[in-house]
Amino acid sequence: MKNQFILFFVCLLFAIITFTSCEKMMVGEVIENTPEKNFQNMWDKFDSHYGLFLVKDINWDSVYASHLPLANSAKTDEDLFKVLTSALSILKDKHINIYTTNSNLADYNSGHNGHIPAQEDFLFKTVRDNYLIEYHEESEDFGYGKLADNIGYIHASSYNDDISVFKKAMDKAMNALESTNKIIFDIRDHSGGSDQVSKYIAGRFAKSRKLFMTSKKRNGPAHNDFENVVEWYMEPEGDFQYTKPVILLTTSRSISAAETFTFAMRQNDNVIHIGDTTAGAFSDVVPFQLPNGWLITISVGDYRGADGKSYEGIGIAPHIYSKNLKADVLSGVDKTLIMAINL
Repeated sequence: MKNQFILFFVCLLFAIITFTSCEKMMVGEVIENTPEKNFQNMWDKFDSHYGLFLVKDINWDSVYASHLPLANSAKTDEDLFKVLTSALSILKDKHINIYTTNSNLADYNSGHNGHIPAQEDFLFKTVRDNYLIEYHEESEDFGYGKLADNIGYIHASSYNDDISVFKKAMDKAMNALESTNKIIFDIRDHSGGSDQVSKYIAGRFAKSRKLFMTSKKRNGPAHNDFENVVEWYMEPEGDFQYTKPVILLTTSRSISAAETFTFAMRQNDNVIHIGDTTAGAFSDVVPFQLPNGWLITISVGDYRGADGKSYEGIGIAPHIYSKNLKADVLSGVDKTLIMAINL
């Protein structure tokens, strides 16, 4: 599951926690609620489920050896939080989060080595108020319209819905934008969702069938225990395909399904990728509960581009680099969009 689904499960599990003992796991035995046991449970879950130890060349045993004494000496929630965040910071994974039940502790993200900062290089309101001639909002996460000079524009901030919803939305967008000179596809604030949706929408711009990604998921106790590799192919989708120029816009906040979408779109010869390097967090994620009730998300897969390389922790670099300044965005100027319009 991707980021938006994680949030749903986190909310659901916190509701469960409110009415159940914090010493019970989501599934399984009751584990003693001590700092040591909480650390050991966290370490064990990652040891048996995390999919990127080999990709990132992490010695997880050494993390246990160095952090267990710290867990043994921990006395408070704050002490335990420091131990867990120190251990998980070594993974540098933007899909790993800690959601605590202590209001004095902020949620934690491993890839940012702390709390995820607010986005400053993109604001959709700036685009809508200053550049769009018309805009049709199909949902809070998807819409389309037109810019000056007969340029089409599509904005997607997540793929967190059933694929049938996006098929209908894309039919409307493609029919409305078919006669435009080019389309700018904006995913600069895209927070994830379904890879199947990524595959389908990229296919609306495809001329032929192409491999764009492979994936495999952890399925055993050893760090190299995985299911068979799944090959992801993009192919022409819908009643017709838009094969005129398309410009894809990303930022470092374009994450998860936004990145698998970027993989797919870049296989289309008519697509140019402009903006900032993507977040570098591709894997599916599952949540688990510690004995003290805290929730942690864990990446369970190994996703790679069509070239066979892993971009976890690296991200996908654009063909043309551009990053907005906060002051420009707040003043109504989107220099990256202007570059895409003038390209």
